Amino acid sequence: MLIPYTYFPAKEGGFIGYWNDYPDYLTEADTLPELQRMLRSLRDDIVAMIADGTITAAPRSVASMEYA
Repeated sequence: MLIPYTYFPAKEGGFIGYWNDYPDYLTEADTLPELQRMLRSLRDDIVAMIADGTITAAPRSVASMEYA
């Protein structure tokens, strides 16, 4: 299963990343392979928190508005 994530370089070096479904939960690592391991661990933690009711799996909404 492919699950999209976003990552970018950290100012101090290394990388910061998050699962696109859960952008409020960031993790960081020195290398991209390490970041992927950290993301797997983070996803396991998020799924466990949803299962025990610590957090909800409420998706965000995207909208547009006129700006002039």
